[in-house]
Amino acid sequence: MAGHGLAGETQYMFLQAGKLQLSDADSTVIANGATLEGDYDDLPFFTGGVQKILGGSDRFRYGYEGGALISWQNDSVSYSGVVDGGATVNIKVENEMFLFGTMLGGYGDINIRDRARLFLSGGPMLLLASLKQDQEEPYPQPLSSTVVVRGDDRDFSFGYGAYASLGLIFSVGSTSEFGVVVREQAVEMDFNDAIAEFPYDGTQYMISFGYRM
Repeated sequence: MAGHGLAGETQYMFLQAGKLQLSDADSTVIANGATLEGDYDDLPFFTGGVQKILGGSDRFRYGYEGGALISWQNDSVSYSGVVDGGATVNIKVENEMFLFGTMLGGYGDINIRDRARLFLSGGPMLLLASLKQDQEEPYPQPLSSTVVVRGDDRDFSFGYGAYASLGLIFSVGSTSEFGVVVREQAVEMDFNDAIAEFPYDGTQYMISFGYRM
């Protein structure tokens, strides 16, 4: 296996699958003057790309990584609260969200005898998302029962931010790889017509499949 670790001659293709655990899953909506609270679920996440070694030694190497990512959510979030007089207000918001993004960052790793590598990477992210989560005005009555809000129009938003990844990857056979990756991301997104903020900061927990070229 000698020679695989030579700097400048190695690149890795990868496909990662996992979930985004939101750092703040709490969400609120305002309904007829009442503040209602709810929680978002974790989101599925898929990332594919390449990591290219540009230099270094057989053990300590550096380069860059770039890739694309997709995520979505197609479920409902239940909000509830108590209005003046003690009546309970329940609203169920149905979300349809799809996200596509790119990332490009620096890369550094410790090559462990070409049998494993421990890497760090990080850089900017650029995202395009589509969200269907509009409201009817006014809310249907009575608010003391559960109201289901379905969006009729789709809102689009560009997002930007940064990420940092830590991964441990093992060689399987001569060219295949398998490992785990943890990625922290901080992203700004703004959907103008959404009735509730849609958070996207959090931690991704990923299983990684790869191929050494």
